Amino acid sequence: MSRSRLTGIALAFLAVSCLAVPSAEAATYGVTPSGSSAIFYVDTTDWADIHYKLNNGQQLNIRMTVTGGRNQYTVTGLSAGNYIDYSYTYWDVSCACARDTTWARYTHSGTGGGTDAGTGTDAGTGVDAGPPPNGDAGPVVPLFTSATALEPATVENTSTAIITRVGDRVRDRHMREDMYQAYDHYLKLYFEKRTHWIEIVDAVAKGGNTITVNLYTIYPYDSPDFRAFFRGLNTVAEYFHNADFVKVNDYKYTSSVNFNAKEGRAIRVGDRMELEVGVFLQQPVEGRFNYYSTTMLYIVGQGGVVPFEGQGSIRDSFPLPAKALAGGMSTLHTPFSNEPDNRFLQMATNLAPVNAQPFVEGRRLHHTNFRDGSHSEPDNPLFTAHANKLGNNYVNVSCISCHKQNGRGLPPATNTTLDNYVVKVGKVNNGVVSVDPALGFRLQPRAVSGTPEADVRISSWTTTASGTLNGGATYSLRKPNYSFLNVTPTNFSPRITPQLVGIGLLEAVPESQIAGLADPNDANGDGISGRMQTVKDPETGVTRMGRFGWKAGVARVKHQVAEALNSDMGVTTNVFKTQDCGSSQQGCAGSSTELGDSELDKMTRYVALLGVPARRDHSDATAMQGETVFTNAGCAKCHAPTLTTSQYSAMTELRGQTIRPYTDLLLHDMGAGLADNLPEGQASGAEWRTPPLWGIGLTAGVSGGEAYLHDGRARSVTEAILWHGGEGEAAKQAFVNLSAADRNALLKFVNSL
Repeated sequence: MSRSRLTGIALAFLAVSCLAVPSAEAATYGVTPSGSSAIFYVDTTDWADIHYKLNNGQQLNIRMTVTGGRNQYTVTGLSAGNYIDYSYTYWDVSCACARDTTWARYTHSGTGGGTDAGTGTDAGTGVDAGPPPNGDAGPVVPLFTSATALEPATVENTSTAIITRVGDRVRDRHMREDMYQAYDHYLKLYFEKRTHWIEIVDAVAKGGNTITVNLYTIYPYDSPDFRAFFRGLNTVAEYFHNADFVKVNDYKYTSSVNFNAKEGRAIRVGDRMELEVGVFLQQPVEGRFNYYSTTMLYIVGQGGVVPFEGQGSIRDSFPLPAKALAGGMSTLHTPFSNEPDNRFLQMATNLAPVNAQPFVEGRRLHHTNFRDGSHSEPDNPLFTAHANKLGNNYVNVSCISCHKQNGRGLPPATNTTLDNYVVKVGKVNNGVVSVDPALGFRLQPRAVSGTPEADVRISSWTTTASGTLNGGATYSLRKPNYSFLNVTPTNFSPRITPQLVGIGLLEAVPESQIAGLADPNDANGDGISGRMQTVKDPETGVTRMGRFGWKAGVARVKHQVAEALNSDMGVTTNVFKTQDCGSSQQGCAGSSTELGDSELDKMTRYVALLGVPARRDHSDATAMQGETVFTNAGCAKCHAPTLTTSQYSAMTELRGQTIRPYTDLLLHDMGAGLADNLPEGQASGAEWRTPPLWGIGLTAGVSGGEAYLHDGRARSVTEAILWHGGEGEAAKQAFVNLSAADRNALLKFVNSL
């Protein structure tokens, strides 16, 4: 898609109704021959763009000029037989939206005229009737609108109380017991009988004097404990208020508190009430029966549980400041239990009750080996219903095998199979990608039976540059060299495993907001020309904005999960029913649905609702200095600090959140140094989606090492920055020329995210 057309499409987000409602006032358009010229026009005085190719040459995208009461553009120097493929994007005032016309061909017949020199009227639906020569997809349809069915809110404001509801799971130990490192991990059978939800009925907010806490379970509990108001004097897990829940029935338990023992007075609005549930499963039950639960902080009178940090010698709980809330109210509290490898495995802090059990069941599927049904964590039973589903050609056996701890992948040792990369392949002809007959669209290096279709490995690393930064620090940059067995694709693009946290929030960002960040023609002259990727929705066929993947080739979390199941594991769903096969491959034809809609939904919810870790060092002077340096260096032009999610997002946890992902979700040309030779959709080989930075400082703890950029070539944040070219060149040069103090401050800031 042309950059100019994307400007028009971006504006179409502002009036979704025009995508489906014809307008009698839509403009006429066409082309009029004039000697050796042709005058192209759109009958409107608002803006209009023409997109055209002369004799199938390079596509040009031009903002037309208002002349004589309409938009015009003249192509001169035409000879008989010259042909021009063209379309228009223009602003339709009748619907306050942008329209794209269908592509047409004008053929010049000499000085007297040309064919298709008449006019057209675009009163259509806002979706192109047919693709132009470059395969343009048409205007984008938003994921969430006022018509989206919304899941129930977790905070209810009544005349007598503010009611908060939050889903939860059992835990091994107390949150603050860092000597055990046993709070964030998952115990045996975590997916059976071991979720619940808590309801906080805050009457104090409405002038009453009591906080009632109700506990709802999916399996009977035996005299669960209720603890409130953290004390932490004699033990690190001590509370002022300790009581048993009163059993209402096998699945509901209740307790209440009206005295703030921490302050020695009645509870009042603004009090910080930390709370925790002690869990005892009714016996007999398979496995362990006694557990702890998630520690939560509730601010009386406010509604909703809040992400928090520990302060002082006893690490008392205080709400995190807004700048630390990377994922809005879904942000995780600052870690206490010293489990750095588990930070990307947690439920969103504001998890809705309806999603507690689907989350853990989705996690079980995420950890299931689709060849033999085994779970990646010890002592869990075989998931026999999902054994023997692994496709004959595959990359790895489970999601967690690639997405270790849900974090970034690390390049394997040289001359070993790339089993945590997706290696996209295809045949490219005039910029159009078609299937590789021997491989399909993915190189899958393993097979359940028979000979694998091919193999790919990093055979060596080449040092491409080295030097000294201002201040004396030295660096060297490297890039991987690949070797193939059996089939060597002409066009390929290796992509290493990205981290998973936060992608549900990114799905919820409105398209119109991203459109506002796009500047495809660099109209402001700052050297940054981010543009949207557009993709076809595999379920509905409509055009969506791409969000996920290294080139933003996928629009929805559900589609990302389904595509990974299909291309990485050969597991089919109703989204992708056929396996990734080339025309010359044998044994992978046919259509099936191996994983049902319910299981795919659980996996989607699990991934979408992973909590985003809080920003660290948010009050550190050096990190704060680095934030200013980051902005002044131009980094924030692509790594946009703040986005806001849609009020129409289906999942309540993700709805209306101010998030701090440090991405604009746009494609940017990053220069020849990072380019591959496989286009994807509208993205050239040199264009990549801005990756979010949230959680980047936890990479070493989660993944066991550091690797950045699309193929894992960068071994540090510094190396990743120094690989920036193209639109990132100016920011890179600014980084190179920083003083050592400013550069270290910038790095400390980035690693605080």
